[in-house]
Amino acid sequence: MANLKKLIFPLVILLALFACTGKPEAEDPAEQSQSYEDTYEESPEQPEPQETQEARPIALQSYKYTWSKSDEMPDVVIIIDDFGNSAGQLLDDFGDLPSEYVFAIMPDLAHTKAAADLATRKGHEVIIHVPMEAENSKISPGEKFISKNMEEEQIKAVLDDFIKQLPMAIAANNHMGSATTANLQTMNKVIGHLKKKGLYFIDSVTSSQTAVYTAGVEQGVFTAKRDIFLDVPDVSEKTLAKKIQDLGKFKGRKEPVIIITHCHNREKLVALQKFVTQIKAMGINIVPLRDAFTKTVS
Repeated sequence: MANLKKLIFPLVILLALFACTGKPEAEDPAEQSQSYEDTYEESPEQPEPQETQEARPIALQSYKYTWSKSDEMPDVVIIIDDFGNSAGQLLDDFGDLPSEYVFAIMPDLAHTKAAADLATRKGHEVIIHVPMEAENSKISPGEKFISKNMEEEQIKAVLDDFIKQLPMAIAANNHMGSATTANLQTMNKVIGHLKKKGLYFIDSVTSSQTAVYTAGVEQGVFTAKRDIFLDVPDVSEKTLAKKIQDLGKFKGRKEPVIIITHCHNREKLVALQKFVTQIKAMGINIVPLRDAFTKTVS
């Protein structure tokens, strides 16, 4: 009976995945998963209310994707956020993950350098996990962060300091930031400066009103967005099964699916390993960030 149960669970997951034949509707940048702020207790930002046309005269563009008529699954990119807070065995064990997993490292933390050195030694791509202002949050994003109304010279100084700490970085994404990423003028300054430094931007989508894609278009810089938070609301078997089922929404999409998780504890590491084991068994490929977007960012 125990062996029968072991066989049934993967079969149920496979059937659920390939029963999801619909493509994601519309182009809502926050549509593929729950709002990060609603569920992630360590960054309890709140989604911004819908604004009127008068309050937001500039129409924000949505991320665009290309589709085939095939039922093939796209590749998957896995980004692990929040490195820099811890070292020791847990960091070493994350470092032992396959090299295609991306390390998003926060600057100005006690173990920022240790995480960067480990990632480089183990062959992981590094991106800067840039602290940004959250809407209606009492939690500071970090020692230094990009606020929603920051002057351009201040933004440049902060980003240059972060790049100096993480010179191996190939891109950046936002830590918290529902207020900052919703401000088009500010994101134009951020993305424009990153462009000059040879970096592109991955939108963590912590606001349904994100202006990242519009800023990327205006600056002529490649941007991509997070599709799934793997560890939201938790890392239970039920949640992992739901995330695997959600992958079915992307059948036929040509662009890779970007999945973000976090390095806070061993439970999240184990959950990531379980998830990857399952999707690899389904024939889904995990690819490095640079390889996933070579044609776009070259």
